[in-house]
Amino acid sequence: MDISTFQSNLDFIKSLYFHEEWKDEVCKKEILEALNECNQKIEKAFGKSMHMLWDHKPSVEAVEKVAKKFPSTLSCIDKNGRIPIQHAAVGYGFEYVPILAKEGIKHNVGGDNARGGLLTADPYKNWGWNTLQILSNVGDDDNDAKRLHMLKELRKSGLLLKKDIQEQNLLMYSCWEESKRRFQYFADWDQNALLETRIHNKPLIHYLASQSEKRIIVILKAGFKYHANIGGLLFIKDDQGTTALDCLYNEKGVEKTMSLLHDILSPKCDYPILHHVFVQAPQHKDIFMKKFPWAFHLKDHNGRTVHQAVLAAGPNIMNKNDMILATLTDNQIQTKDPITTLYPFAAMAVGEHADLENTFYLLRRQPSVMDWHSRSDNGGSSNRRKRRKIQK
Repeated sequence: MDISTFQSNLDFIKSLYFHEEWKDEVCKKEILEALNECNQKIEKAFGKSMHMLWDHKPSVEAVEKVAKKFPSTLSCIDKNGRIPIQHAAVGYGFEYVPILAKEGIKHNVGGDNARGGLLTADPYKNWGWNTLQILSNVGDDDNDAKRLHMLKELRKSGLLLKKDIQEQNLLMYSCWEESKRRFQYFADWDQNALLETRIHNKPLIHYLASQSEKRIIVILKAGFKYHANIGGLLFIKDDQGTTALDCLYNEKGVEKTMSLLHDILSPKCDYPILHHVFVQAPQHKDIFMKKFPWAFHLKDHNGRTVHQAVLAAGPNIMNKNDMILATLTDNQIQTKDPITTLYPFAAMAVGEHADLENTFYLLRRQPSVMDWHSRSDNGGSSNRRKRRKIQK
């Protein structure tokens, strides 16, 4: 029997009983029971079909119609225990995820606070990943852009929230070469998540240090892009005080780590990596100088040279970079810091770790800075006196 014949029979039966041309109630009861059984089979058929969206490729509008007519299909479970939205996320039916989630919320699909199944854990092979995590992770490079578009649709509909990036560890799930567009999207949306996400009580970069080199490159690039002013993620510390750089050294070895960084930080990028190493990890400055000699003459985001960055960090850091002091030229000793406006001798004389010995060393080399300093102060006092006279 085809669908048109079935519909014709229904219309015929409806007409007979509506016009009371047929009054057999027993017959009517049996017909209704048959229709109810038929309806259940229809819903079951559509439920199975909801797991095959990627195969028969209906329009999104058609899926919405079926979901509205037979909402039970949204909770239909396949042989792996998955509901349709999970099956769509894993396979090539991800374009249907937004409408399945939107309709699923109306019918509490996946349970309370499951957001229509987006936060429901996948039971297959005890993965434990929820649908959002799967959407962020699976797929090849060819589908990365398409899956990203789908995530943007979820965000536009209010089904993907900024808090999900950290609460659902989406950076960790998407940190692969094959899903780097999704990773970059999350990192751009919540830049602090690169610093604050923790996996197994570790910062994300520390967790990934033992993973594949491709994953490490993806997160390091994001770190330099979004947290350039603090040296990317290299100097983030875990609970034991170990920096990500040292963690990478321990996991991948010094040479491999430096090779990865060298591939990321080319001379063309003009990134002042040495500023950060000299200040935050001076024990590693020699190997960085060998790999990145071109960076020694760059200025950082504050307009500081390497010498000025070390001086600004205070005498304690300067003492760990003794060659900086020894290599200061006369011109550098006579140049003020662009932020603090202090001469090098003054930078060494302030703070908890003030170093008077090196302060006097710098003054002996260029005592003229005291004259300039005095003239500047006198000029300032003179200007203040002039202003007072004008006010009088």
